[in-house]
Amino acid sequence: MTSGSYDFAGYQVLVVGGTRGEGHTIATSFAEAGASVAVTGTMTLRALYDTDLTPFDYESVNLARQDSIDHLVGMVDHLDVLVLAASANLPHGLPPDEQAFIAQAVRSGLLGPTFLTTRLRLKLSQSPALGGGCVVNTGAVRTWLELSSSADEAQAQVIESTARAGENWAGLGVRVNSVLHETRPVLPRQYVPRAGSRVAGTTLVRGQGQGTRAGEAVADSVLFLASSAASRITGQTLRLG
Repeated sequence: MTSGSYDFAGYQVLVVGGTRGEGHTIATSFAEAGASVAVTGTMTLRALYDTDLTPFDYESVNLARQDSIDHLVGMVDHLDVLVLAASANLPHGLPPDEQAFIAQAVRSGLLGPTFLTTRLRLKLSQSPALGGGCVVNTGAVRTWLELSSSADEAQAQVIESTARAGENWAGLGVRVNSVLHETRPVLPRQYVPRAGSRVAGTTLVRGQGQGTRAGEAVADSVLFLASSAASRITGQTLRLG
């Protein structure tokens, strides 16, 4: 398991969107590494999910509503790691003008993952973890920006906002990094690095290696960025090729 190399005993971790898929894999990895983990979903009760949520605390949140985000923030007493893994899933049949409003509010930081992160900034700044509190964005954050942008534009916006937040929040003792899949291959497959990492501006590029499932690769990358080994890394985007 990806969690075997890490020790998060004593850490309080919140995985937004940790009820299924990639988010659930990340939450499970943190729990197996000793962290106390809370996950969020959009359903009122945890029993409505078909995944095993028994290792976690559970809170319901709708990232398209400020009052729901404020309620979640009020439920958080202490936080060391915030992982944003909740994709944008707006209700079917939502009127176009309301969807446009939500899209603009997300871009302005008044709704969605950015608003939640900002509201939790103070609690993250109080973390005693080495390197301070830690925020890790996943590709789910990009889907919120895709409400009003192309996939490539949204990818670039996540990378830019990660670098900006990493710089701006460093004085608060909060690290901000991201883990993203490439939107398209940047090199022919035979030239893509298969292992290791390299610095590429404000991004790090890591080949996944043959046979590695995408969810496990993301979970491993998230745990690394939240660990003491990455205590000096902030404002970076780890891109999985």
